[in-house]
Amino acid sequence: MYAFLCHQSACEALRHLRNNVSNQPTWPPEPRLLPRYGDCVSTQHSFGLFCREVDLASFGVTSLPVHMLVPSAGSRSRGKRAKFHVWQKHVPAHAMVRIGERVIVSAPAFILMQMAAQNYKADPIMERFVEKYHADQAVSLDGWVAYDDPFEWARMERLVRMALVACEFAGSYRLAVGGRDTAYGLASLITCEGAYDFAKATPHPYGIKRMRAALGLAFDCSASPMESALALMLTLPVEMGGFALPRPTLNEGLPTGRWETFWDGGDTVTPDLLWRDAHLAIEYESDEFHGSQGPRKATSDASRGNVLAAMGYTVLRATTGTVASLHALERLAGQVAAHLGIMPAPSNDVAAIRRQRLHTLLVRHGRPV
Repeated sequence: MYAFLCHQSACEALRHLRNNVSNQPTWPPEPRLLPRYGDCVSTQHSFGLFCREVDLASFGVTSLPVHMLVPSAGSRSRGKRAKFHVWQKHVPAHAMVRIGERVIVSAPAFILMQMAAQNYKADPIMERFVEKYHADQAVSLDGWVAYDDPFEWARMERLVRMALVACEFAGSYRLAVGGRDTAYGLASLITCEGAYDFAKATPHPYGIKRMRAALGLAFDCSASPMESALALMLTLPVEMGGFALPRPTLNEGLPTGRWETFWDGGDTVTPDLLWRDAHLAIEYESDEFHGSQGPRKATSDASRGNVLAAMGYTVLRATTGTVASLHALERLAGQVAAHLGIMPAPSNDVAAIRRQRLHTLLVRHGRPV
């Protein structure tokens, strides 16, 4: 009996593997349906039996419920320990990775397809909205409070969560999992363009438009979760809570030319966020990086900023505290907009609500553990 891990559980397993993902065999070698006739863990009872023989925690899967794919709705059961997602279509070739004799996990592009295809239930969304409505009315002095469409925000929130997954696996970090700290300096597993090409090559992919929209928001080459949070906060549309600034590239190498002799970083310098045509860069100074790597890291960051300035780039700086403060982010966004010669995008009461929600979502996701 095999467990086909998906969604959040697959993310945990890939984070646990870190740079060893490429060493694992892929599955299937050609498109095929999930196995039936008892070969696929699909009930709470079979999951319990499976866990007696296979320690999923050793693969980094520690959160409950454990998410798994099953071939049909009739083959699954409901419960708190495992959540089964129906995948009746063919599994694309090489869409999963075998990390154990009986454990197979979805690769990043396939995880994004699953997230795009998933339908959310309306009842919990409405219940949260009604609960917040009554709480706000209880403390309002004049009886008027601005509200957002809960279903519209749920749609946007899903796109942001998908973009965060894409940023992570198209970047060089993996979030903390199974008692391990967030890891940095790893090889990326996908590119945003490659993930979309994977989806397009799949016959009749459900949710392809949603996946394309999320990948259009995400970034390649992010070096940290807070860097992803900063880039998304600055560039997402106002209706999603962002500042709607032009998109930068992340960690793009610039040839140093004659300035190479003035620093020890080689023939390129790599700013964190770069608007190349505008000669503008943002250097993100992580408290976590500086805390773990000490003065050497701070010296290297300062040297990189100096070289960029010498090359004619305006260098703005952001810290973990900047990203954690919505007010500080608003000032930074204004500074970027001024340098780019554009006016900040107009806002309103609903946009302000979504901006607060987006900021909370991104910072909680990216906060160092």
